[in-house]
Amino acid sequence: MKNRVHADFITNFYDKVSDGELPEVFLMTFPIAVIHKTIFSHAESFLKDKFDMLNSELDVLASLYTHNGVLSPTQLYDLTIFSSGGMTKVLKRLQERDLIYRKADINDRRCMLVCLSSSGKKLVKESLQEMSKECSKYFEAFSEEEKKLFSSLLKKILLNINRVD
Repeated sequence: MKNRVHADFITNFYDKVSDGELPEVFLMTFPIAVIHKTIFSHAESFLKDKFDMLNSELDVLASLYTHNGVLSPTQLYDLTIFSSGGMTKVLKRLQERDLIYRKADINDRRCMLVCLSSSGKKLVKESLQEMSKECSKYFEAFSEEEKKLFSSLLKKILLNINRVD
């Protein structure tokens, strides 16, 4: 696995915080950033090798899958973390692979909805299943109780993020 953070770097960081050289809030934000970078990078290479897919493409497919297979481009844009130009590029690639298709919105003929095709549904289910096996390795150090607590705390952070701005 690439992008491992050297143990000395981690130790030095925690020493700087405990010595008061860095604010204590970094004890929470720095690990989240490093975890994100590590998991994202691993997922990117795993998806490319196993499914010829990028994280952004899985993000779109998974968003569609978890929202009954149909979303507007605006809804997809809101659910994912890339630009509208990036969204157009991702949608084009997914459509070329017959993983999604477009259809007119019956409530607004100006809008073309993005729909998950049956092959897209099959691929997203398989890739999420395989990705879950890969990601579970990161949490082997946790007991079942710790996993539940960690999940609960992450959910609190995510919900609070929407209230902070």
